[in-house]
Amino acid sequence: MISKMKKLLLAARTAEREKVLEILRLAEIVHIEAAVPEKVQIPGSLNEALENCFKAMNLLSQIVPSGSQNLLATPGTPTRLVEETLANDRAIHELKEKIVGLNRQLEEVTPWGRLGLEDLGWLKGEGLQISFFKGLVSEADAIVAESVSLVHELDGTGLFAAASRSSIKVSEQFVEMPLPEKEISDINEEIQACNRLIADHQHTLECLVLRREDIEKHYLRLLNRRRFAEVESGVHSEEEIFVLTGWCPERNVADLQKTFEEAEMQVGMSFEDAGEQDSPPTKLDNSPLFESIAPLYDFMGLTPSYNEPDTSGLFLSTLTIFAAFLIADAGYGFIVLLPLALAYRPLVRRGADPNFLKLGMLLFGGGAVYGLLTNAWFGETFRLFEANTFDAESRAGSSLLQGLCFFIGVMHLTLAHFMKIRRRTLDLTILGEAGWILFIWAMYGLICQLILGTGFVMPAEWSIPLFKVSLTLILLFTAPSFNIFKSVFAGLLSILQNASAAFSDILSYIRLWAVGLAGGKVAQAFNNIGAMLPPVSLFGLSVPLLKLPIWIMGHGINIILCIIGILAHGVRLNLLEFSNHLELDWAGRKYDPFKEIK
Repeated sequence: MISKMKKLLLAARTAEREKVLEILRLAEIVHIEAAVPEKVQIPGSLNEALENCFKAMNLLSQIVPSGSQNLLATPGTPTRLVEETLANDRAIHELKEKIVGLNRQLEEVTPWGRLGLEDLGWLKGEGLQISFFKGLVSEADAIVAESVSLVHELDGTGLFAAASRSSIKVSEQFVEMPLPEKEISDINEEIQACNRLIADHQHTLECLVLRREDIEKHYLRLLNRRRFAEVESGVHSEEEIFVLTGWCPERNVADLQKTFEEAEMQVGMSFEDAGEQDSPPTKLDNSPLFESIAPLYDFMGLTPSYNEPDTSGLFLSTLTIFAAFLIADAGYGFIVLLPLALAYRPLVRRGADPNFLKLGMLLFGGGAVYGLLTNAWFGETFRLFEANTFDAESRAGSSLLQGLCFFIGVMHLTLAHFMKIRRRTLDLTILGEAGWILFIWAMYGLICQLILGTGFVMPAEWSIPLFKVSLTLILLFTAPSFNIFKSVFAGLLSILQNASAAFSDILSYIRLWAVGLAGGKVAQAFNNIGAMLPPVSLFGLSVPLLKLPIWIMGHGINIILCIIGILAHGVRLNLLEFSNHLELDWAGRKYDPFKEIK
């Protein structure tokens, strides 16, 4: 259910602005909007501090302390800790880049061996010409000098050192090489020095990890400061009076008034219903069970508009059914459901989102029930109850599951049109909407006849009469008018735009059966691969040591694919097929009361 909102207009003395805002923050019930959006400003230094603090937290979260007894918590203010974290991280990156450059130099110098650069410099000072060349070893005679030495050879190509008191002559086949700037030993010493500095910086970061909690608290304080600055800079001030606008849930209006009375703060407040031009934020008030859909809404960025119906309960219910078809395996269902159920309380105590855990248990619980009914366990058929002889891979079993998919689809879309009718005023256009309900049932009968060869739940021979009645209602009452030609034209246009969509939307629900079937085939394939591997004899027992990794990896991948399937197909059927028929655009703004971020 979407909570009814009241538009708040609050006026108070400018001198008491901070006190009023603090009271609103403590109340945690008012969604404040900027009265003057263009005046909302956040200090650049505050944004920079938030960004740096966020970077520091991410860096420290990736560091695992070594457990050394030499680790001591770094002293200093949180701001100083953030600066040290970023400075040490920058230093480590710079040193690593320097090591990369030194290693390149090392690769270039290594073939020359120990050159004795100081000695070479002295010899050059005494008038001796020394040059280095690269070329084919077989052409070494082309170097004309008093002394020619082969320093290094690789695949017929050599490095030569030539020395002479007179000029050195070489053919064009040789390339003169520059004299290395550093000895190998010097480069290695620099690399070792860099590694020691990196170790020192990493040790410093490990000490900073011990203060990570203080940095996180500082980050929350910065977030609250920014939020307060956003609200404060967005109010409209006129000398001694400032004005603030926002939205308050209708049921909390009395609580807000009481809060200001208890604070003995003189403010003027007025509450009005949302007008046609207003766009109030959406606050969902659902039962604890239906709140399980909230993590999915947050992940997908879904918020219904204030004037749209709340479909949370239906969304969760149908998604559970869709997930059952998509998982289609009792083994997969129980292997996720049981650990989540057993670890639920410990995980919640450690800060896990209970709604996320409930959602996982509901979706995989549906898969477990479906697998029990269809005798599907890890890709194999296993009858837990002898009386249940259902075989999903038989022709009759496949037809039944396909029929169920189409029936679920037509019921889902029918609910969308009924909800659409409830939102309308009572007039003749409701008959046109009723015509579309009959039309999708006629399409359902046609699809069952085409795919299954027979009717499912509804007799196939009902389709033609339903088409006749539905098309008549659509033609006459889509846009009823005393001008019959105008009404028929509007109805005909609606049929041309939506008839094919009704057919494809119902047919789209067969994806539930198809994806579940594909998952079962993948599971069977991994089972067969594992079965081809021989068992291992251990203590006189035949143990499937080689098979287990294949089975665990294969079925683990398949469970991940099931989760992807739920997001790709189960959610899609709610957001596209169902929402299009209900004309639900999910364009709302989430209710975000002004409160302290914790």
